[in-house]
Amino acid sequence: MQIPPLGQIKEKVTTAFRDVSPLHKYARKPGENYFQYPANGTRLVFHTIGLGDIMMIRQFGRAFQAYLAEQGDPELGDIVITSGGYAPKLDQERGDFNAYWWYSHGPMDDSPGRFVEDHLRPNLDPEPDVILCGSKRIEREAQKHGFDTLYFPIAQYGFEPLELKRCGLGYAGSRWHKSTKKLQQLLGPFRGRSDFEWVSDFTLPEQLNLWYNTREATFGVTKEGQRQWGVVNSRVFETLASGTPLILRDHPTVNDVLGFEYPYQVSSTEEAKELVDQFSANPRHTAQEFRSYSRNIRSEHSYANRVETLVNHVK
Repeated sequence: MQIPPLGQIKEKVTTAFRDVSPLHKYARKPGENYFQYPANGTRLVFHTIGLGDIMMIRQFGRAFQAYLAEQGDPELGDIVITSGGYAPKLDQERGDFNAYWWYSHGPMDDSPGRFVEDHLRPNLDPEPDVILCGSKRIEREAQKHGFDTLYFPIAQYGFEPLELKRCGLGYAGSRWHKSTKKLQQLLGPFRGRSDFEWVSDFTLPEQLNLWYNTREATFGVTKEGQRQWGVVNSRVFETLASGTPLILRDHPTVNDVLGFEYPYQVSSTEEAKELVDQFSANPRHTAQEFRSYSRNIRSEHSYANRVETLVNHVK
């Protein structure tokens, strides 16, 4: 086997990184970073990248389509939304109404206080008519910088209990930016178990909902910038809506955002082990409790609610 010169290897690696890195300025690729949900008088467009972000957009789009079927076309023209920490790098379309959905700090998760000046303003074109704010702290920050804002936390759509047999543990999420110390501390004792599964290749909500419904318990962490700034991520809403027990790394604002006290938050590996044992020892009680959480999330934290909020604001 002939080994290519080192320079060629470096060039191939650099090119590959440029092609897949979220920092690269993508062209519009329908179904990959560019999503359209059209009606005769309204067209909802999303620019986003990232596994979890795309899962969210697909749910939002389906909720919008359901709104059109139930309420009719509001005839609002082109509503264009960029979302996530990397979305401002995209080749953005200009709509009749433009919004940026801020729930992540992307490459600036370690310095979220600089996100607006160093990352958002230099890359937003056109200037948004409103910032959709994933937390109250984000809303205050956006207002401080002179933006019009709308409180707009993450939600879910289409996740529900399926009454399947549950067994084993799991974690759902991409791997490339989740290898944090906190995640390793949380998952470390369980990753070697034969009944533990880490999934990162689902692209449709139905796939993820089905998988959640096979797990006896799953785990959740929040990127530190999101956690500090009060964002409850999509995993929390999707997992609880599916009726699946979630062991969550402690989050200072999750109770306020959800609207109820969520008791299964941990700050140590030992606490996580205790909860796993607790869920296994009391499967019937656990299932009943999480069905209650599911009803609440599906009622109060659906993208159907977010669609109505957005439509009423644009009107």
